[in-house]
Amino acid sequence: MKTRTILLAIVICCVVISCEQDPDFVAGHYYYENQELTPSPTITTATVTTATVSNITATTATCGGSVITDGGAPVIARGVCWSTSQNPTTSSPHITNGTGTGNFTITITGLTANKTYYVRAYATNKAGTAYGEQKSFTTLSKDGQPCPGILTVTDYEGNVYNTVQIGNQCWMRENMRTKHYADGSAIPSGGSSVSNSVPHYYDYSGSGIFLSQRGYLYNWPAAMHGAASSNTNPSHVQGICPDGWHLPSDAEWTQLTNYVGSHSEYCGGNSNNIAKALASETGWNTSTANYAVGNNQGLNNATGFSAVPAGYCIGSSFSSVGYYAYFWSSTQNDSSGAWRRYLYCNGATVIGNSSGKRNGFSVRCLRD
Repeated sequence: MKTRTILLAIVICCVVISCEQDPDFVAGHYYYENQELTPSPTITTATVTTATVSNITATTATCGGSVITDGGAPVIARGVCWSTSQNPTTSSPHITNGTGTGNFTITITGLTANKTYYVRAYATNKAGTAYGEQKSFTTLSKDGQPCPGILTVTDYEGNVYNTVQIGNQCWMRENMRTKHYADGSAIPSGGSSVSNSVPHYYDYSGSGIFLSQRGYLYNWPAAMHGAASSNTNPSHVQGICPDGWHLPSDAEWTQLTNYVGSHSEYCGGNSNNIAKALASETGWNTSTANYAVGNNQGLNNATGFSAVPAGYCIGSSFSSVGYYAYFWSSTQNDSSGAWRRYLYCNGATVIGNSSGKRNGFSVRCLRD
């Protein structure tokens, strides 16, 4: 009898405990102690997209991404990864930038010039690491090097010009020295003639500088070849330049000077002192002024632009050889003047101002 009593008590306790622990199921929902029970949420990897790559230089680029959703768990790391092989992962070089959802931007450094890279944004939560779509980009050549795939360019007469990459611009390294336009039409020799409207080229054979270095001087009408003034970037003015090249606008000259001024290795920390980095290493009159083009000329030409002090002319009157390098732009100022850039042997800056269209200046071309 005593044994039966004990067994009955055990059974009653089990029933009570079972009733207390089992949730009630009512109309498709479970309840426990009058509280509705909800299932644990499913956690997935985050959703992330990769931003377009921008600000590409020889060794750096800007990228980033956007974490759209966190997958139900906090994003504990987000960033970009890159490689010279496709589909990079966090086992590849990568940079982390914050946590959580939202947009982020990263500057990638330490890249190799003239090389193709692949990049993806990533986001990590407890479910794992998710990646955005792959983007690719190619770094620029180092400043002062020939333009990638375009080491030289040849004009109508067969004159060959070297190229130079500076930032994302591809320039001719030498001044134009042609007597013909790309369409084969001749540019009249100016002699002693002066004009704001009739094209002329001028040759100062007594300058003491080889023609291959100094080039010819051209008045603005000759440089433009009948094209309308332009200050767009690019200018879309072929002018005197070979096919596939154009006369730089004032805006494009500004792009060059701004780029050089933004690099401390070219300007010594002063964004105005950029002339030495663009000037050739020889041919300039000497100067004792600090940072001047003519002072310690062996330090010139860090960019490879190689500006030669060919001076200028008004008709057959040549002047300032060894002192100044003048260059036309495609941008008109008024009916008798257009914008130019120049370097001076006693100066550290590159000056931009308007000058008479009749004047003979050097011409440099930019790749389209």
